[in-house]
Amino acid sequence: MKHSRQVLAYYGGMGAGNWGKYLPKFGKNLVFLAIFGLASMGVLHAQGDDGSGQQSTFQFGPLKIDVKGVFEAEYNDNINYSNNDKQSDIILRPGLIVAANCPLTELNTLSLQFGVSYEDYLIHSDLSSYTNFAEVSPDSKLAFSMRFNTFTVTIYDSFNYSVQPSDAFAVNPSTLAIITHVKAFGRFSNQLGLTANWDLGSVVLYGGVYRYDVFPQQSEFAFLRRWQYTASVGARYQFNNGISLKLDGSYTWNFYQQNLENNSTSWFLGPTLAGPLGKNWTFSASLGLIDYHFDDNGTNGDTSQPIAYTGELTVGYKSSKTVNHTLTVSQSSSFGYVSNAITVDRASYKCDWMIQPKLDLILYAYVERGRDSGGLDPETYNKFVISPELDWDYTKRMSFYAYYEFTDKLSNFSDRNYIRDRIVVGARYQF
Repeated sequence: MKHSRQVLAYYGGMGAGNWGKYLPKFGKNLVFLAIFGLASMGVLHAQGDDGSGQQSTFQFGPLKIDVKGVFEAEYNDNINYSNNDKQSDIILRPGLIVAANCPLTELNTLSLQFGVSYEDYLIHSDLSSYTNFAEVSPDSKLAFSMRFNTFTVTIYDSFNYSVQPSDAFAVNPSTLAIITHVKAFGRFSNQLGLTANWDLGSVVLYGGVYRYDVFPQQSEFAFLRRWQYTASVGARYQFNNGISLKLDGSYTWNFYQQNLENNSTSWFLGPTLAGPLGKNWTFSASLGLIDYHFDDNGTNGDTSQPIAYTGELTVGYKSSKTVNHTLTVSQSSSFGYVSNAITVDRASYKCDWMIQPKLDLILYAYVERGRDSGGLDPETYNKFVISPELDWDYTKRMSFYAYYEFTDKLSNFSDRNYIRDRIVVGARYQF
């Protein structure tokens, strides 16, 4: 969706470190002062915007910096994902998104994408950006690219910090009892890697290696502290009719710091075919196989060695100049919370209707089924979500959005059944 909602659910628990305890108590006030100070500058800038073109917020020689201000207000009637003890709250989210790009030479580029926000819970203030540390968006990344004619190498570090009430399993560190509801799930994740891309015209070869780390913040999630190494290769062929064919393969080594979860290795292999189908239709189809090999060093009780078939089929249809439909059916597999792996089947539908050139009405809905591979208390659940949304590009720099989201989850754990309503309104400004 246009305003890029944050993705807050990460497989196997995407962690967070104990960074918050190092921040001073007045960190919250500094965040608010910085955000509202920049917002004030943005209002003054908007008054002088003649709409003749959009330039970078700052430019120092070859260095270009773009800054966006973001503000959201949310009403959530079930912040703790509870069936019997629902708690509601109003949440305010001021934030900034900074994108910087600096061509060091004609062939080398240094870039930064960084998003930070603060969450202020008006009722349950103890949840306000836990330990006064602002959240860092999942797409934050520092990258350095080097180009050698048709060959490109990129060294990058991507990072994320998030802490919110979460529909996640935790474990009591003293008794090892399963906790089906948690106050908040704080996690810091970091991925450091290298990618290479060789453009041969109609054929592109690519590959990479990376290390991915997960740092949970709370002790009840310490069992999810893990790191993995992944090596991947792939090739893409572009046909003359616009259809592309890809083949991807990877191998992963995954390690946990504690002995609750099982260490593992796994490999993935699968093709993807995508492109247009006539004038008004598009498609994308992928199919893959993940073969897990879990050790028996963990105490989570999951002795399974799952072989997961993954795939996704997406069909798009443009029924008129202003209306687009997208239907997606998928099956995915990832590391579980207290199980070796979790498999998720999903069917989703999206309709994007451009009511006016600057006004979009979007309807998004999906049904989902998830199942753990085993473990101490494997979960199987069904979930239904529907969300209408309105996006308004007020000017070239200012946009507004609002959406309502209804969620209904049914689990084999009765206390993990819940119904939730969210209403969100927000604005973005390009300084």
